[in-house]
Amino acid sequence: MSSYKERLFTTYHSTHVAHLDSDDQEKLEWFLRYARDNYLTHIDHLDRDSSRVLEIGCNKGYLLSALNSFGFKNLSGVDLSPDDVQQAQRLVPSANIVCSDAFLYLNDHEGSFDVIILKAVLEHLQKDDVLPLLEKIKKGLTSGGIIIVDVPNMDWLFAPHERYMDFTHEAGFTKESLRQVMNQIFTSVQIHPIESIYLSSFRAIMKKRIARFILYRLLLWAEPEGAANPIWARGIMGIGKR
Repeated sequence: MSSYKERLFTTYHSTHVAHLDSDDQEKLEWFLRYARDNYLTHIDHLDRDSSRVLEIGCNKGYLLSALNSFGFKNLSGVDLSPDDVQQAQRLVPSANIVCSDAFLYLNDHEGSFDVIILKAVLEHLQKDDVLPLLEKIKKGLTSGGIIIVDVPNMDWLFAPHERYMDFTHEAGFTKESLRQVMNQIFTSVQIHPIESIYLSSFRAIMKKRIARFILYRLLLWAEPEGAANPIWARGIMGIGKR
């Protein structure tokens, strides 16, 4: 890892995330809905007691906490930020959460997990490291294991902000480029837009939907090809199997 990244990730929460995050309770509620609407469809068939789930880049443990709330008991997490790992360990004490580089961690855990999740991770890697990490993840999965890759969507209407809001971002993905890299390693790759999670009132939601419909019709008239992309989805998700 480059020296500037090592320095930034060491204090990632205090110098960056803390200025963006809402309070813990609101984040937990958001992740519960986010995981239910976007993740459970792909892992709901798994046995909650025995299935081993790893989150790479687990941050403060919000997603692991949501999965634990849905009954998944065998949870692990790895992250580069000591601050985030400590908070994740407090939030999900039953999970095995460690501070480590994902490459080194996976070297010691071949064939260990039924599900490996990367949420907001792949965009932080230099391009030369993307395929090697996916190859390590494949080795870390059991036969038939599932990888879930969740990244910002560069077709989103405000994608430039998403791309450059974090100095540690190295790449951006569209549905085509995410499929391109995942197809190098995994079979049966599917790409899905991430459903937006609203925590506002019904009236506010309806106003947003009406505004989106009007804007979409204008964009479709002005640029049909661009409007056909998932412009409302802030993120996209790639699902692959070993």
